Amino acid sequence: MAEKTMIEIQNLKKAFGDNVILEDINEKVDKGQVICVIGPSGAGKSTFLRCLNLLEKPTSGKILFQGTDLTKLNPQDVQTMRAKMGMVFQSFNLFPNMTVLDNVKLAPMKVKGMAEDQAAKEAKQLLEQVGMGEKADAYPMSLSGGQQQRVAIARSLAMKPEVMLFDEPTSALDPEMVGEVLKVMQQLANDGMTMVVVTHEMGFAKNVADQIWFMADGYIQETGAPEEFFAHQKTPRAQEFMKKILEA
Repeated sequence: MAEKTMIEIQNLKKAFGDNVILEDINEKVDKGQVICVIGPSGAGKSTFLRCLNLLEKPTSGKILFQGTDLTKLNPQDVQTMRAKMGMVFQSFNLFPNMTVLDNVKLAPMKVKGMAEDQAAKEAKQLLEQVGMGEKADAYPMSLSGGQQQRVAIARSLAMKPEVMLFDEPTSALDPEMVGEVLKVMQQLANDGMTMVVVTHEMGFAKNVADQIWFMADGYIQETGAPEEFFAHQKTPRAQEFMKKILEA
């Protein structure tokens, strides 16, 4: 049986005035797939990810989520569909005046109308899942960057998303904290979560991704299984990028 397509991108273009950021992108993400989007800085990777859930509105083209074209929806329906796509950013965006537990339980209560006791119960389970159970009553400012990012992941999972989007989730972290966040992401992948991850962590991409999308100069220049891509890049742009990575 063919995998169910979760996201299909058709002829995606994004421009800011005359500045074209993304051009003619056509790809799809199947249920349970882990896609790692890699490439040089300024390639349009973060803009691409933000187009997937319409945080950035495409200039033209379609974003189909479970068969529905998000670009044709009214704002209320976009919000409903967006709730099915969790997003984790470079910065953690936690509410500093709320405890870790309150940060995680807020959205299910506000958006889904979940009762507080149920939201708290589920939030505690998620915090345990990401290794943050003991910090439920702590405030974000008392946590390390890695701990805050794990709370941010739990907060996204609290909405029970069907897809998780990660925008360079480890880029703001000290090197020793990167591993703890990647470990949580690897576990999500093992559990079958559909994920699109913009990352500079080549080890993670190599070990966890089902497919690598190499993006440069505003479009996806090469795709392939990790073992193929890392062993032999087909395009000169990807070869140049990997050569710089290996020399770094």
